[in-house]
Amino acid sequence: MYLLKSSVLAGVLAACAFSAAAKADPANTLGAPPPLTAFSKLPDIDKVALSPDGKRIALIKGLGAQRLLLDIDLEKDDFKALKVGNVKVRHLFWGDDTRIILITSQSVYLREFVGGKDEYYSGQILDLPRNKTFAMFDNTEGFYPIVMGDYNRIKVKDAYRVTASNVKIQGEGLRSLYSFDLNTGRGRQMDEEPHHVQNWIVRPDGEIMARAEYDRDTKVWTLRYRQNGKLRAIYSEKQLLDAPSLVGRGRDDESVLVYINAGEKAGNYYEVFPDGRFSEPLDTKGSNVGTFYHPATGKLAGFINYNPDGPAYTFFAPDLASLPRLIEKGMPGYTYRTLEDVSDDGKKIIVYGEGPGDPGSYYFIDYTTKSFKVVGQTRPDVPAEWVAEKRKVTYKAADGLEINGYLTLPPGREAKNLPLIVLPHGGPEYYDDISYDWMSQAIASRGYAVLQPNFRGSSGYGEAFTEKGYGEWGRKMQTDLSDGVRYLAKEGTIDAKRVCIVGASYGGYAAMAGAALDPGVYRCASGIAPVTNLKKMIAYEEESVGYDKQARKVLYWKRFLGDESRWAEVSPDLKAANITIPIQLIHGKDDTVVPIDQSYRMRDALKKAGKEVDLILLKEEDHWLSREATRVQTMDAVVSFIEKHNPPH
Repeated sequence: MYLLKSSVLAGVLAACAFSAAAKADPANTLGAPPPLTAFSKLPDIDKVALSPDGKRIALIKGLGAQRLLLDIDLEKDDFKALKVGNVKVRHLFWGDDTRIILITSQSVYLREFVGGKDEYYSGQILDLPRNKTFAMFDNTEGFYPIVMGDYNRIKVKDAYRVTASNVKIQGEGLRSLYSFDLNTGRGRQMDEEPHHVQNWIVRPDGEIMARAEYDRDTKVWTLRYRQNGKLRAIYSEKQLLDAPSLVGRGRDDESVLVYINAGEKAGNYYEVFPDGRFSEPLDTKGSNVGTFYHPATGKLAGFINYNPDGPAYTFFAPDLASLPRLIEKGMPGYTYRTLEDVSDDGKKIIVYGEGPGDPGSYYFIDYTTKSFKVVGQTRPDVPAEWVAEKRKVTYKAADGLEINGYLTLPPGREAKNLPLIVLPHGGPEYYDDISYDWMSQAIASRGYAVLQPNFRGSSGYGEAFTEKGYGEWGRKMQTDLSDGVRYLAKEGTIDAKRVCIVGASYGGYAAMAGAALDPGVYRCASGIAPVTNLKKMIAYEEESVGYDKQARKVLYWKRFLGDESRWAEVSPDLKAANITIPIQLIHGKDDTVVPIDQSYRMRDALKKAGKEVDLILLKEEDHWLSREATRVQTMDAVVSFIEKHNPPH
């Protein structure tokens, strides 16, 4: 890592070039679309963070395959740039008002850890004023220089420190919590090395407030609270799968926040007090809810209702309560807004917005001076007229269940008899929303409508809707997709004879299952990191946890998949002989979530059955298409494939 001067950086950025634009579509009033790289490259800026005093912004800037970290001084209107290389940046926050914490990851094999290669995270303290960098746990005996979460900014004796946890590579491999000196990078152990620990809650002054534990042998979850200098058990619950979660601090000085996943209290947040008492369930105004903590006190300040139509904020901390209204007032016309960061005094914020003609921009707002600054746009190479319209759609599945989703329409074309790409999300307990989606936008720019259904089993619509997906892989979860195709065809929006399916992860499974189990709907199918054999996939999950068949990760998937005796019926590789359409497989060589063997199995089964298949392997790529070169390669390959087998005009 090394610093770049502003003048040098400007010259380097000016030298960046993009691939040539595509040929014009005769049916498109806008002419030729932008190059695919405008959509598929990594965001131009990302991970924007505000310093505690609100005077500096840190962000990640794209420079081809390389990543730059910018430290922007808002008062001097100047910046420093640090070249961090071709790394996968996962998180960025300020350790104090001058030091930045950078969390990156890489796919590696660590000898002492079970389960083979995995995605491991590293934490670095970046001191740009002194041009120094420290790696967390780098010189801590008994640890690899990796981090496993529990990041906090604390202040001990008027000096900021940062916390992180790790697992010792000797003995029983117990998890430990450390705090790190921002001046030297040296770590100090904060807690004993307890068995079964899940996470800690730390007060801003550095004192451990509470700890959650889960015993995999007894299946008992325990909440411990610090009393008289010791962490004493104040609540426990036996749960095979749906144990509670220790989430954070409560609204006052003494309570902690717990989310209950099973039983009479299920589906709610509660404050738990030192004597083990539970509060009444907190009103979160929604079912898919996250928490927001006050940047200065660390106390619960509000809830974020994550729903497919965009996040909604509810604050009960007095100094933050007006922020949602002020953000909406200050960003008229934006259809999607998120609060990214807040200064300790609550008066300065970073917000992100998307709207017609804007694929995404970050703004700095200072309510003390009523000033407003543009930090930057995520995709400046996408012209405003090529930001495709994204509509909410609602239709009935064959059994009458209401399915919601989103339809992205090709810019410059009439929404009538369009070719369609079905793009199911991964998870499957996840959801697509109204926000800008780079893959659907890239495909739409080539003249296709893109349907992203939130099929049964998705999150975002309540627990009951998710549970309707249990045991429905390749069955009703699959026909929820083709029911959407039939709905759009009946409306006259798309041509039912010109439909392909593309997806990643579970979406890749749905693409392969669409070809193998739902014939006559699609002309081609492209699966990115697809699950293709359910039994082998579960075996991989068991291996990743040391062959523990009762591990919660394994039990979660078995519950979702349903009766094991029926898995073969919906495993696409075992139904390859049924496939009559061209198949494309794309898989990262460093994928630690869905093993590459799943694509090999599908390819081999198709070749054995004499079917058309193409497998593309992505060098040094993980499950999430984190690297720019292979993300661009993937989008180029997908578009070439669908244009060949389902021409847009």
